[in-house]
Amino acid sequence: MKRHHEKEWLDEEGAATPSELEHSLREVWAVNRYLGGNPPLLHHLKRLLSRAASGRADTITVLDVATGMADQPIEVHRWASGKGWKVRITGLDISPSIADLARRRTEKHEAITIQVGDGRKLPFEDGSFDVAFSNLALHHMSDEDAVAMLAEMQRVTRYGWVVTDLERSRASYSFAKLLAMTVWRSPVTRHDGPLSVRRSYTADEARALLEQAGLKGQVRRHFPYRIALVSDV
Repeated sequence: MKRHHEKEWLDEEGAATPSELEHSLREVWAVNRYLGGNPPLLHHLKRLLSRAASGRADTITVLDVATGMADQPIEVHRWASGKGWKVRITGLDISPSIADLARRRTEKHEAITIQVGDGRKLPFEDGSFDVAFSNLALHHMSDEDAVAMLAEMQRVTRYGWVVTDLERSRASYSFAKLLAMTVWRSPVTRHDGPLSVRRSYTADEARALLEQAGLKGQVRRHFPYRIALVSDV
């Protein structure tokens, strides 16, 4: 199955109303929570956060690129707090509409800040964060843009970063089609879900992205249909 390049509705500002965006993003949250999306991210991120905690005596700073509804910042903050660590998380999203939804979602979380910004050209100085991560953003990008984002995440972090996404295959596409027919109710998710799989990278293609970016990270495959690109700075 070749990689597809048709735009998703979430990528087009104004293609969906705020309520449609929120409905779709909440269905994405459910996929991450109940269908194996979060474990690969948290598996690698916890190791990086532990490394940062051992090297710092104060607050651990974390960046989430393409934060969406800020589901992962909330989960990361909850986990780190349980370890007794103080973290400050910045969630960045290129879409002003989605960033507004994330701000409302996190308004009671003082340790989480939401900004509008482009992951391909992060508005931060070198080494601004201890750790960075991104979930389900890579497949939204062209090869050139994906390479730029990976290089930028490397630039702004001190201890490392992790990027998790779908892995393209006929099996994962069939699974997404099944969810679109039987589970998802949002028209946005029904359209974008299967398309997301067709736009995603294989593990070998992800390794090629790292090489193009001049990075020495690793690509790990996870069940079900997920890949993780990981770099220890």
